[in-house]
Amino acid sequence: MFLNVDLDLRGVGLEELPGYLGSSVQVMHQAAQQLSLELSDSGNDPLDVTLAKWIELIQSLPKPARAIWDRCELRSMNIGIQSAEKPHAALFAISSTTVSELAGLQAEIALTVYAPHK
Repeated sequence: MFLNVDLDLRGVGLEELPGYLGSSVQVMHQAAQQLSLELSDSGNDPLDVTLAKWIELIQSLPKPARAIWDRCELRSMNIGIQSAEKPHAALFAISSTTVSELAGLQAEIALTVYAPHK
């Protein structure tokens, strides 16, 4: 089951970024040079829709915030997947358009797969 997409960043000046993103995001973790964010309104959106929301949000950043983004040494779209005993397999597609737009933002795609609940 697809859970969510966290945006994980590593770089300098990240403490200012959540202010530019406002209520669109929730800060999950913040340290000196690390920031982990979630969308506030991703709800039950499919994976590709959630990634598209992140892309739109990042592309709409004002220049000072975009400069912070551009200076990051890590920009990771961390996709959370909860595994289970059933179904045997599940498909989570990312469109070529989304992959291309993420590449244009210099964002990597990471997967975190959680073990089934016992």
